[in-house]
Amino acid sequence: MKEQQIRPEKITKPVQLTAVWFVALLLVVAGFLAAARTISSPAWLPPMFAIAAIAVVPLFLVAVFLMQTRYRTHLQDDAHYSKWLNKQQQLFRKFKPENAGVATAITPPNGLPANETWPEREERRIARYQSAEGLFLIHSWRPSEDPEQVADIVIWLHQHGEGPLTKGLVERVEYHLGPKFFTRPMVKRNAREKFKLDVSAYGPMLCLARVFIQGRPSPIDLERYIDFEEVP
Repeated sequence: MKEQQIRPEKITKPVQLTAVWFVALLLVVAGFLAAARTISSPAWLPPMFAIAAIAVVPLFLVAVFLMQTRYRTHLQDDAHYSKWLNKQQQLFRKFKPENAGVATAITPPNGLPANETWPEREERRIARYQSAEGLFLIHSWRPSEDPEQVADIVIWLHQHGEGPLTKGLVERVEYHLGPKFFTRPMVKRNAREKFKLDVSAYGPMLCLARVFIQGRPSPIDLERYIDFEEVP
């Protein structure tokens, strides 16, 4: 009978790797229990094998949990992970933090309008936070699993610091992506998911969102350009 072997080069999908981990767990536990049953001397060794067989189970489960959560991106299928990794490498190519070593002087640099000082511009930046009550749109994307689309996109509401979202005061979010996506605003009330919206697209688009908050007489209008093109 031909011996069955695990060929590492054939393990290319996360579900396959998880299955191999559980097979390995069964083999390790079975080995410890077999050793505990067959080895009788010294007397303390069989109990140690039995304890090891029990202790190894939660260790394997924690490892599988980390694989499926923290390191999920790295376990994508080869095609998806390759595109994601290439995008990250291109994005951070020649990365140099431009804010490192910047002086804290408030003297306006060249390019600021003559009628706006540096403190005034900073006040205007803070005012943007305040007018939106710290709410912003965020998005993330991956190569689409739909052959007719380019990207799968998740758009959601983000709270800077404490505000309506963290306090549970947001009632709903109305998204507008244009007639190629929906013929009416998409209303999301899934507060536990931060009012996320899932779409697939073949090109970038501008997303408008109207956020309705309890006790606020008028909604907050937000916008975000949803871009997923490769970094040059």
